[in-house]
Amino acid sequence: MKILGLAHVGILLVVLAVMTWQHLRYVNKRRAVLQDHQPLLYSGEAFHALTFLRLEPGQDLLEAVRAFRDETQNLGGAQWVYAGKSIVTPNHSSQIGPIDWSAVTLVQYPSRDAYDEVAASERYRGALVGFAQTYTLGFKRPVGLNLGVHQFLLAKRARQIMTFAPSLFPFERDEALTANPEAKIGVERLLAEKEFGAQCVVIVNLVKQGNTQEQTSNGAYDNRMMDGMAEGGYGPMHIGKAVRVESDFDFDEVTLVYYPGVEFFADMARSTFFQGIIGGKTLNDTQTSLTVPILERL
Repeated sequence: MKILGLAHVGILLVVLAVMTWQHLRYVNKRRAVLQDHQPLLYSGEAFHALTFLRLEPGQDLLEAVRAFRDETQNLGGAQWVYAGKSIVTPNHSSQIGPIDWSAVTLVQYPSRDAYDEVAASERYRGALVGFAQTYTLGFKRPVGLNLGVHQFLLAKRARQIMTFAPSLFPFERDEALTANPEAKIGVERLLAEKEFGAQCVVIVNLVKQGNTQEQTSNGAYDNRMMDGMAEGGYGPMHIGKAVRVESDFDFDEVTLVYYPGVEFFADMARSTFFQGIIGGKTLNDTQTSLTVPILERL
């Protein structure tokens, strides 16, 4: 009985060690690769603001976003978490319209009230005046969910190993897609961003869920995508419930998902794996922006 008890303790320690390794692995990627400064623990009152920026013709991206950061950083306790150069928007929201955004910023505030006070200030409004167009969507980012999603991927990976699931990598190229001129242009734009995106692409998703049938189909798509995330060590970095702060646009969820570089994402997008499941992505409305990190260049 004593030996059995020690065995259980040993197994528990191994499980805890592996979970800790998984946690630290994603923390390292967040800091070193995504240039993401999200505090791991924070108050339940914390409020996140996701802002999309479109430059005026002739504006320099880094200078414009840097000026925005310098004017708004620390206002009302604001903490800049992520800033990305927007490469392409493959899915335009039917609510927002076909806008090609230039950059996306993510900022954490101590509370919704703190954000509202900052957003109403002359200094904040003045910092946005220099852009051609802006849109902000708030969201509540639960601590437990965002810490737990990486442990879910770890459990998924363990199941893959134990069931001898075939590897998804390297991706098999869908040769039929190479004849699609729009797909070729999208890949070319993606691969042109190797300076900022050699190691990281962050997909910024605004999501409005569809009906029950659409949600079932989309859930199957998400599950297959997470198979790749579990095996490849990438995946969601920010998940939250959308909170409207301006306009009448209505979304349910915000997610920011990390992929390991523009070449990886291009290979995935052109693969038989991705093309075989993308038809299952069914939502009432969505905006998808592919970004590469720039926060530490500001």
